[in-house]
Amino acid sequence: MDLGILTLPLTAAVLAFGLAVVTDTQAVHVERVSVPSEVVVATGYTPEVVSNRLVDDMHDIEKAAQSKVQARGIELQGEKGPLVVLADYFKVTPLIRVAQETAGLIPFRFSGEIVVRGKDLEFVLRGTDPNKTASYIVVRAPREQIGRLIHDAAYEATRVVDPYILAAYQFKKDFSSRDFTPTIEIIHRELAKPDTKYSKWLENLWGMVLYQQADRAGAIEKFQVALAEDPDFAAPRLNWGVVLAREGNNQEAIDKFRDLVSDPKGEASPAALAAAYSEWGFSLALLGHYDEAFAKFDQATKADPTFVDVYSSWAEVLSALGRADEAAQMTARSLKMGDEAVYTENLIGPVQRLPATASVIN
Repeated sequence: MDLGILTLPLTAAVLAFGLAVVTDTQAVHVERVSVPSEVVVATGYTPEVVSNRLVDDMHDIEKAAQSKVQARGIELQGEKGPLVVLADYFKVTPLIRVAQETAGLIPFRFSGEIVVRGKDLEFVLRGTDPNKTASYIVVRAPREQIGRLIHDAAYEATRVVDPYILAAYQFKKDFSSRDFTPTIEIIHRELAKPDTKYSKWLENLWGMVLYQQADRAGAIEKFQVALAEDPDFAAPRLNWGVVLAREGNNQEAIDKFRDLVSDPKGEASPAALAAAYSEWGFSLALLGHYDEAFAKFDQATKADPTFVDVYSSWAEVLSALGRADEAAQMTARSLKMGDEAVYTENLIGPVQRLPATASVIN
């Protein structure tokens, strides 16, 4: 029987990469930004509007990155004390279950002003991190582009607070253009720091970039670098197996998935386990072991009943075997659970947006 369609398990391929973009939850306090009266009159951007837009843009960057189990608290300092602008915004989804345990919120603080520089506006932000290390941000834009000015300031403030979140956000943007140069720039800049705490996450993200560029050997190398730093890091272990499967090395891939699900430390999240079982099942199907494949799909649903894409993979195998009615039932189960964004180290869009090079076994 021709199972050629099984070389395109888009949902399983990507979701297996979807378990790695979580960093320390931190708090950010933004004080009221000063704005010249002439700018207020010309644009309507009062100090309160600018401060809130800055907070909103930082929030939007993190939301787009889809990399947190919890929201970083961002507060705007007002005359009557801190007003919580963002709190508990992000909801736990089935695909964001890998998190570092943290002791609590660690505040970053920003203050600043907008100043007029000829025909341009300049946004100056001064920040301090939890260790009292100072940062200084200056961005400039034409007067008529004050919205862009605020966004650029939020972008750079996010780089200070959590460069990994920024890389995740930029990766999503770069996915649309297929030019990952900005993402790589963020990765390189942060990895050049001797004291970065984000290296394993960034190496794994770098592997995701290389995978999207069809450099599978390079992707595996980056996953190995991440694992060398933390052998228990679930995401690159899973990702390595996925790339092996995409290369047609299904037995080697199965070995990776087996190691992950049988790890006595049990550090993999339910979603990671479900993805591993789902991928394991797909590899078994490609090897012709259909009953075993269905058993693994079933294990995936038990590991995480909300892991939608196992049902799509299950349906593909059933369809390839000519079991159309059962395949339709599985497809219906998947559709009933609703559409889900796909996560790698961050949100990259619906599964159908994957490039062919990321799904076809060469």
